[in-house]
Formats: sequence, C-alpha cells, structure tokens
Amino acid sequence: LHLLKNKALWLSVTAIFLGGAAECTMAQWSSGYLEMALGIPKALGDIFGVAMFALFLGIGRTLYSKIGKNIGRVLTLGGIGAVICYLTAALTTNPILGLIACGFTGFCTSMLWPGNLIVIADRFPAGGVFIYAMMAAGGDLGASVAPQLVGIITDAATLSPTLINFAETLGLTASQLGMKLGMILGAIFPLLGIIFY
Repeated sequence: LHLLKNKALWLSVTAIFLGGAAECTMAQWSSGYLEMALGIPKALGDIFGVAMFALFLGIGRTLYSKIGKNIGRVLTLGGIGAVICYLTAALTTNPILGLIACGFTGFCTSMLWPGNLIVIADRFPAGGVFIYAMMAAGGDLGASVAPQLVGIITDAATLSPTLINFAETLGLTASQLGMKLGMILGAIFPLLGIIFY
C-alpha cells in the first residue's frame, strides 16, 4: 500500500496511459479516417495506412531493442513526432500526406507504451507484480478511453448544427470535420505525454 503514495508510480501510470492512448487512437481510427476524411478507398487505406502503421510500429520497437538507449529522450522525441503526425493527418487535405502521417505515427508511438515499462523497471527495480499490474492497467485504460473519446467527438460533429455549418464553410461534410477534430484530440495525448516523459 505504501507504493500507492509514491508520486513516481502515479507519474509513470499517467505516462503509460498517454502512451497507450497515443498509439491505439491512431491504430483504431486510421482506417476510418483515411476513408471518410481523406477519401482514400478502404482497401488502400487499410493496406497502406493501417499496415504501414503496424510496420513502422514494429520497426521502431525492433530498432530500440537492437541499438536503443536513453529511453527518456526516445520517449520525448516520440511524443513530439506523434504530435506532428497527428496534426499533419488532421489538417492536411492531401490524401497521400495524410496517409504517410498516419503510417509514420506508428514509428513515433512505438516506444511510448513499452518505453514506460523500461522507465518503471529502472525506477522500481524491486517493485514486483503490483508495479507492473498498475502499468498494465494504465496502458490498457489509455488504449480504451482515448479511441472512445475520438468516437464521441466524431459523432458530436454530425449532430451539432453549429459544427455542420462550420464544416460547410470549410468545404467539408460534418463527418469529415468530426474525424479531423478527433485527430486533433488524438494529438493531445502525446502532447501531454511529453510533459510526463
């Protein structure tokens, strides 16, 4: 129980929450986003968006396992890169650029979840099962809550007359605006993560 009073533990749980949120939001929404907001056919979006995300995710983790060091710097740079990718995907009207941004998010977020486990292992070398259970709960919570929030934002845009009118002034449908707002929300998770890393 004394560990529950440890601020470092709660900082780490929050950091992995944000890392899981940053990774899983794009993983779960890139296919729909590429199709609905950028007009890329579903098959191409899945192959080149979702698959590219997964490929870059694997490359990032493999590279760190082979040559990685200074996990704090890796987490910070990954968070910065993820913010840039999310905002690029959200704000661009170029489908190819949006697809590349969605895919490259996989590389940027690749260490945001497992990297926090490395940090906690260094910080609590004798922490035991409880520490890792807390970290697993934090990561899983981020992975479930963040994509749900994006869905709520996307749905809200299609129901709000104000946002529907705003979308029309931008030459977008309400669904497209909602998806773009959802991606902007997605950028908040790695942005906040930078502070904790």
